[in-house]
Amino acid sequence: MNITNQRRRAAASGWVSSRAAKMRIIAGILHSSHHKARKEPSIVTPLRQLWQNMITLSDNQIGLAGLALLTGLVSAGLITLFRLAIELPLVAFFPIGSAENFEGMSQEARSLLLLGGGALLILLFYWVPQDRRSMGVTHVLLRMERHQGYLPARNIVLQWISAVIALVSGHSVGREGPAIHIGAGTGSQIGQHTELAHHRLRILAAAGVASAISASFNTPMAGVIFAMEVVLLEYSIRGFIPIILASVSGAIVSRAVFGHETAFDVPALNLTSLWEVPYIMLLGVVAGLVATGYIYLVKILQRLGHLPLVIRWGGLTLATLAISWWLPEILGIGYDTVNDALNGKVVFTTLLLLLLAKMFLSSWAAAVSFPAGLIGPVLFIGAALGGLMGQLSVWLVPDYPLSIGFYTMLGMGAMMGAVLRAPLAALVALLELTANPNIIMPGMLSVVIASLVVSEVFRLPSVFQVQLGGNVQYQTPSPVRQMLRNTWVAQAMQSSVVEVQRKVGREAAGFILQRDPSWLLIAGEDTLIRPAAVAEALETDPDAETIDLFTIPADRQAAARISLKANLQDALDQMQSHQLQWLIVYRDERRHQFAGVVSREDIESYYQYRPAQGA
Repeated sequence: MNITNQRRRAAASGWVSSRAAKMRIIAGILHSSHHKARKEPSIVTPLRQLWQNMITLSDNQIGLAGLALLTGLVSAGLITLFRLAIELPLVAFFPIGSAENFEGMSQEARSLLLLGGGALLILLFYWVPQDRRSMGVTHVLLRMERHQGYLPARNIVLQWISAVIALVSGHSVGREGPAIHIGAGTGSQIGQHTELAHHRLRILAAAGVASAISASFNTPMAGVIFAMEVVLLEYSIRGFIPIILASVSGAIVSRAVFGHETAFDVPALNLTSLWEVPYIMLLGVVAGLVATGYIYLVKILQRLGHLPLVIRWGGLTLATLAISWWLPEILGIGYDTVNDALNGKVVFTTLLLLLLAKMFLSSWAAAVSFPAGLIGPVLFIGAALGGLMGQLSVWLVPDYPLSIGFYTMLGMGAMMGAVLRAPLAALVALLELTANPNIIMPGMLSVVIASLVVSEVFRLPSVFQVQLGGNVQYQTPSPVRQMLRNTWVAQAMQSSVVEVQRKVGREAAGFILQRDPSWLLIAGEDTLIRPAAVAEALETDPDAETIDLFTIPADRQAAARISLKANLQDALDQMQSHQLQWLIVYRDERRHQFAGVVSREDIESYYQYRPAQGA
């Protein structure tokens, strides 16, 4: 024990000599520590305190798993309503057997739907402020990066309504992007209402994404991988359990409503011979080139962003109307056409025209922030490309028993992995959609090669990062930032701190020193002082009845306040903005319940590398 601690303890034993005196001192300290609490009575009940200790302000995995399960069920329920809101009006009011069969409508009906939906969306967003129009996958990525996973409820509602209008009216977009926003928003809102800590709120938002993907495609494994690969941007044991639970619950809800079938009607597929491997590699290269063209097209069409909304979206609607006059298959999600391509029912020329038309319309929608998704169109483009490669191989080797559907599925996986920069999610989706392990090896080849062409040959990011390229608030997080935002502030916090009033009596000071705290927090002043300064003041002036902690010689540290919900990134950001070295951590939002303190040095020591002793 060092000399300072010995002096502090010796002084404390001399000043506190009787049990009655100690009791008076305890009462005085309780009075000073909770003076503000009595002035403003705390609303935290014992039940609320238990909830915080077990779930919201805790690293307890069981509590987070329960919230993730709830998130999965609610998210899947909203996605189910979203799908029904798209499908039921089309089937009820038009003479078509499937909600995707826009080809079965008359040209006049298709035109009225497109023009009416486009006009309604323009009118709707005309009244929405610019800062509230953000939605889709890019909105989720931005809120995860800059706002710790806090997604506003109004954007979620706007996304749900606008995506239904866009898809019912037949615009050439997908439903998965809005579903991801709705799922992430569901998890975020549940986390916000339960006052979840920030590092766990991000996991809960990702759990909602997994449930949404699972409910959309009936692919729970792909939902888990997509959430961690694209949204969380990391794989962690702590995140796997709640995200898996949410994804499974999403699949259960989807299967209860829509049955056990996946989103596509996949025929029996197989790799006939290893002689096909070079052709599969060629497919990967071609898919990488098409994915590159798609991303470049989005970048080029982003130049329309400065134009008025009526031109950006109205032009897209008119272009869709013009192309659909000859190619009605490009309307809507287009999964019926994908199923036809899987079964070899679409001729070569039509597939080529559909690929070009879908690329143009989908990239336009992605470039001008149209309120729907691009994942469905990317799968459509991949199916068209794979179908073209499959039919081309039949022409080149007519006697070879080759499956066109096999190459169609590989094209879908390759495009998804390359455009979204999500190769593992694409591979797992291939496995789940086909329920055929034989597709893993050729799928790995095509997906990896296509991804390498985009990322290494052309040095392009994912299409989502291209969409966010003009947003100065977004930057790809570094590994250190990832670690900081996933670490709870409590893990670096010092809790050996006593809160005291500015003026302290001798006996009270002795009792405080006897507790051997690391720091003293001057109540109401947001200032920290070392206990050694108090001990020295008591020794210097033995006749003083009270000590003014602001007048004695001491190394005082100014501090700001932060919630216990924060992570280490929040703490460092606040220190930087206030030019401080210390933060006072409070359990409640009103900053009445003191929990501890954290310094910049505490945080830096948490992530700085130190070689093991003896290494």
